[in-house]
Amino acid sequence: QNTKVNVKVGADVVVSEPLYPKDGWKNVLARPNGQLTYQGSTYGSLFWEGYGQGPYPEITSGTVVPTSQAAATLRSQLAAQGLRGREIDEFMEFWLPHIPNKPYVRISWLTTAQLNQLAPLTISPKPQTVIRTFLDFEGLDRPATIPEQKFSAPKRSGFTAVEWGGLLRGGIKH
Repeated sequence: QNTKVNVKVGADVVVSEPLYPKDGWKNVLARPNGQLTYQGSTYGSLFWEGYGQGPYPEITSGTVVPTSQAAATLRSQLAAQGLRGREIDEFMEFWLPHIPNKPYVRISWLTTAQLNQLAPLTISPKPQTVIRTFLDFEGLDRPATIPEQKFSAPKRSGFTAVEWGGLLRGGIKH
């Protein structure tokens, strides 16, 4: 059902759409189809770029694939984490151009628990289901072995919030 929500991110927000107020987005009308209305304008998502305020976790697992397989790997791993259709498409549209032009790429994902430490997300009323994922990747000249990540997709129940992002190693361009 249509729900008025407040969203606050525990991060130093540098770029956002719509503009991120210091105390967060308030009175955002969230519709069951994912459409959001804020201050009279309609959005497909609340977009933000910035710097988390918590510690960045050590990367200890992931997947190394030839760069030619990166797109298919990203899609399947996003689905394994519970993202669907438009969510995956929008992720790919944003991140695929950032995949390094190297023979191989290491793909690792921060979990919801890690993101809750790095950049806590407060949504009220609280969603029944929260899916947060964050891509950390690196171009490699040769294959490497890294412990494989295991994924689980939470069952979506009721009001669901999905957040995806990633690390731009060159920093935020604005």
